[in-house]
Amino acid sequence: SASAVTASEERQRRNVVDPFSSLVIASALDVTSEAELLAIQNGNSALRGMSNALGTFHQDILGSVRNWRNHDAGYDLENSNQRVLAEVKNKHNTMNASTYEKTVADLDTAVRQKGRGWSGYLVMVIPRTPHRYQTQIGNRAVYEIDGASFYHEATGSSNALHDLFDVLSRELATADEVVRYCQRTMAASLPPRV
Repeated sequence: SASAVTASEERQRRNVVDPFSSLVIASALDVTSEAELLAIQNGNSALRGMSNALGTFHQDILGSVRNWRNHDAGYDLENSNQRVLAEVKNKHNTMNASTYEKTVADLDTAVRQKGRGWSGYLVMVIPRTPHRYQTQIGNRAVYEIDGASFYHEATGSSNALHDLFDVLSRELATADEVVRYCQRTMAASLPPRV
């Protein structure tokens, strides 16, 4: 979106730019002008900003499902009826190892504060591999789960995440070729429909 590009340009002005990365990008992509290099760097920054916004988008969608509510302090979502807390990440690679561990520890703390019978979920909407899974993290009442499985848990519909994608592809796509590309990407990135 235009606001993501504007925000990326502002981040680019505020942040220290890695000159080594700039050289590697310019060399790998055969960039010959400063303007072209800045456009690539701004595009990359905009994509990172959009990925964060997509995590918030999924949080807002899931927070509107019956019995779920947005929380925002310490974790993203709560369902008191099911005794579940959740932290939603758009993509598996949005956290490094220390951030991952801190997120899990924060969820674990929140679950323990809630009391007996509560569970926490770290939701990876786009998982590392396109498979449904729910894995307990250590001996905690915290689990990592893929997005399709969590959308199923939250909505009761096994294909809720795919259905959301279908609606968005009809509403947002600008060309059939783009829709087909995004559908192929979805098939390679998300667990299949069940």
